[in-house]
Amino acid sequence: MLSETRRMLSGRIALGTLVAGAALSLTACGPLPLLPPALSGDRAEEEPAPEPTEDEETDPAEETDPVEDEDPEPEEESVDPEDTDVFALRVGDCLNEMESNTDETISEVPMIDCEEPHDFEVYHAGDLDGDDVFPGEDEVADLAAEECHGAFEDFVGADYESSSLDFTTLFPTEEGWENGNDREAVCLILDPAGQTSGTLEDARF
Repeated sequence: MLSETRRMLSGRIALGTLVAGAALSLTACGPLPLLPPALSGDRAEEEPAPEPTEDEETDPAEETDPVEDEDPEPEEESVDPEDTDVFALRVGDCLNEMESNTDETISEVPMIDCEEPHDFEVYHAGDLDGDDVFPGEDEVADLAAEECHGAFEDFVGADYESSSLDFTTLFPTEEGWENGNDREAVCLILDPAGQTSGTLEDARF
């Protein structure tokens, strides 16, 4: 029985640390102005203020009830990524940063809706050339990088050397190559500046 085959994650990831926060500026408030002292007079008692007569109309603006705040719109709930078999990845899928197993292989990936903030987008997948003997991890990584580099400009609309975007690859392990006939390299595009929402297709930068 063939054991489960997995793909390894190649380097070239240059994601920076994402810091979400905002600086709050505080304004200094000066002391409240002093109220004028109460006026003094010879009279011991102040005459009461005259009560309004029935003919006097009260300003409707003074009696209007305070406007109640409208109900705030409910905040959109964040969508958690769903662990997905790495072999189920297709062009157009998006995922977040992956964690490797103890043997540094990737078996599941955190797939997420592309409209949500995400780290990677699958922009190409293609089989690598080679015979039945695994050519070595470095050689396969180079073949995968070459495959993804060749597909980069067609997807982004700008050549890789002038683009601010980057890519990384998922490529077969020796076990998958020799026992599972796995030759597929999966190309993942990313923005080193941070997560993106939506597709980077035709981003042209």
